[in-house]
Amino acid sequence: MSRRHLCGFLAVAACASPAPRLAPDAAPNDDVAAPASACRPAGVSGSPRTVAEVVVLANALPRPLELPCFLESLDRPLQVHAALSTVSLQPAPAARSPRIFLFLGDVIMSVVPEGQGQQLLEMGQLVAADRSVKAELRFPISEPVGPDYPFAHVRDEGGTTCRFCHPREAPAPEISPSAFSSGAFSPIYRARVDVESLRAERSRCDEAAEPARCAILRALFDHGEVRGRDFPMGVPTAFDH
Repeated sequence: MSRRHLCGFLAVAACASPAPRLAPDAAPNDDVAAPASACRPAGVSGSPRTVAEVVVLANALPRPLELPCFLESLDRPLQVHAALSTVSLQPAPAARSPRIFLFLGDVIMSVVPEGQGQQLLEMGQLVAADRSVKAELRFPISEPVGPDYPFAHVRDEGGTTCRFCHPREAPAPEISPSAFSSGAFSPIYRARVDVESLRAERSRCDEAAEPARCAILRALFDHGEVRGRDFPMGVPTAFDH
């Protein structure tokens, strides 16, 4: 299947890149020593509003940092929108494990409970009603994350791997040296998965059979209120471009 066909129409967040890398400009927080359950660091906001603030939060958490620990660290109430995503690079074709978008300030993050995108935190930082800067973190994270790393992680020789799906890509150096902005998409209405049905999936999740999937659902639902919400006004679907 071509890269173009793999790209998703449910993608305010970034397209996935091939392999994890560690940035040389890593922030100075090398010796975070905390137990694996210490996922609410004191003195660091659990409501990151930009990709840069996501990096600050990730660097304050214990390492190796797993995605469920990062999700647990987010302040509640958590505002989410779940949707099917059949052809994206973070695929979620079944309602039992949809693509889950998390809204914090200008940054919209997405995760999937299972499948090839399970270790990814995709991010789109809105810079206009219909444009976002794409970024990505791949978990587990074993080293400090540099401020430009999430943007560099989706780069390729032509710009970013997201340009095959997201139109009008252009450099965004005002955000970060490796950042590019492009068209932002929201899921179509019929793809939406109700938050209550997702909560029910958490209740019936078989920890022994699907530990990684259950860990993500548990991190989302076991630490405070989770509310469903719509995408911001003005964010089009792929069919509106």
